[in-house]
Amino acid sequence: MDSTGVRLGRMRLAVMLSTLAILGGLIAGLTWLLREQLRAEVLRREAEAIHAVALMQLGRESPLAEFGAEFAIDDMFAAVLESAALRGVLAVQLFDAAGQLREAKPIAPDDAAATRWWGAKLPDAEARFVADGSLEAVSPILALETRGFGRLPLLEVVVPLRQPGAATGLGVARYWIDGEPVAGEFARMDRGLAVQAGAAFAGGAALLTLVLVWAFARLAEASRRLEAQRADLARANEELDFAAKTGALGAISAHLIHGLNNPLAGLEGFVAETAVGPAEAVSGEACRAAVETTRRLRALVNEIATVLRDEADGRADHAVPAAELVEATRQRAASDAEAAGIALQVIAEPAVRIDARTANLAGLVLANLVANAIEAAPPGASVTIEVRRAEAGVAFCVRDTGPGLPAAVRAGLFRPVRSAKRGGGGVGLAISHRLARHAGGTLELVRSDAHGTEFLLTVSVFTGAQSDRQLAGAAGKAEPGLAP
Repeated sequence: MDSTGVRLGRMRLAVMLSTLAILGGLIAGLTWLLREQLRAEVLRREAEAIHAVALMQLGRESPLAEFGAEFAIDDMFAAVLESAALRGVLAVQLFDAAGQLREAKPIAPDDAAATRWWGAKLPDAEARFVADGSLEAVSPILALETRGFGRLPLLEVVVPLRQPGAATGLGVARYWIDGEPVAGEFARMDRGLAVQAGAAFAGGAALLTLVLVWAFARLAEASRRLEAQRADLARANEELDFAAKTGALGAISAHLIHGLNNPLAGLEGFVAETAVGPAEAVSGEACRAAVETTRRLRALVNEIATVLRDEADGRADHAVPAAELVEATRQRAASDAEAAGIALQVIAEPAVRIDARTANLAGLVLANLVANAIEAAPPGASVTIEVRRAEAGVAFCVRDTGPGLPAAVRAGLFRPVRSAKRGGGGVGLAISHRLARHAGGTLELVRSDAHGTEFLLTVSVFTGAQSDRQLAGAAGKAEPGLAP
C-alpha cells in the first residue's frame, strides 16, 4: 500500500476512534447525571421517612399541642428517641430553634456542633450519605460497645420539628443511621447503570461503526471515481495538447507545401525550356531564374524547419520585437517585389513585442499575405506591412493598392478555392487563417475593392518579464529573414 493509502487508513481509524470516544464520553456523562439524580431521590426518600416518623412521635408525646400547648425540650427529645428506636439510629442530636445543641445520645454535645452542614433554618428534611464514615467520630462509646474503631458507611439525616399547622419550627433533629442498606442500594443502582451504559455504548458503537464503514466505503468509491475522471481529463488534455500541436504542425506543413508550389513550377518551366532549346539556353536569364528559385526553396525549407523545431521542442518562449518580424518579412519579399515593380514598405511601432512561437506562426501568415499582394498588384502599385499596438493585442496589417480580390475568393474566403494563378493551389488564405488560429490570434479581411485589399492579423502581446539584454541576445541568434 502506498503512503497515500496508509495516511487515509490512519485518518479513517482516527475518525472512528474519535467518534467512539465522543460517544463514550456522552454516555458516561449522561449516566453520571442519572446516577446522581437517582442517589438524590434515595436520600430524599430516607429523609422524608425519618421526618414523617419524627412528626408522628412528636404528636404522640404532646396530645395537647393542637390546643396551643408548647412543647418542652424533654418532650421533643423523647419523640426523637422514639423515632430513632423505630429506625435503628446509631446516634441522635436535638437542636432548639436558635440552633443550640440541647440533647444528644450517645454523641457528646461538645463534638456535634463542629460537623454541622445544614443551614440555620431548615425548610425540609435533608440527608447526606458518607461512604467512609467513622463510628468513633459519631459516638466513641458506641464504637467501643459495638463495632470498634473501623470505617463504615453512614447516613446522616436532619429533619425540622414543627407543631402541627405551625409555620415556625421548634428545632432540628439530627440522626446518624447505619448506611449499609443505602450503600447496597447505591451499589445495585451503579451496577444497573453500568450495564445499561455498556449496552448503550456497545449498540451505539456498533451502529456508528457500521455507518462510518459504509460512509468510508462510499467516500472511497467516490474518490476512485474522481481519480478515474481526473486520469481521463489528464489523458484528454494530453490528447488535446497533442492534437493542437499536430494541428499546428499540419498547418505549417501545408504552408510549406503551398510555398513550394510556385518555385517548383518555375523549376519545371526552366527544365522544360532548356530541354527543347539550344545549348546556350542553360546560361543567362534562365539560369539566374533557376538559381533564384533554388534559393527561395532553400530559404523556405530552412524557415519551416526552424518553426517545426521550435514547435516540437517548446523553446519558443522568449520575446520578439514585432518590428523585427515585419522587417524580416519585407526583406524576404524584397526581391519578388522589385522584380514585379512593387513598392514594399514597413510601418512599425518599435516597443511592441510578441512571444517567439506567435512570431514564428505570424511570420508564415505575413509571408503568405505579402506574397499574394505582390502577385495580385500591378506594376507601380504598393504593398504596406504595418504593425501597431491594438486593444486586443498586436495588429499586423497587410494592404496593397491592387484591383482587389476576385469575387470567387471573397465568396469562399479562408476556404480552399480554385486558384486563377499559374501553379496556385487556392489554399493559401485557408492555411494562413488556420496558422493565425494556432498562433492564438485572428485573421480577417478588412476591405477588398478597386482601390486595394487589406488583411488584419491580430495576436496577443508578450506579457513575460524580459530584459533588453536578453531581448537583444534572442534577436541576435535569429537567422536572417526568420522569426527567432
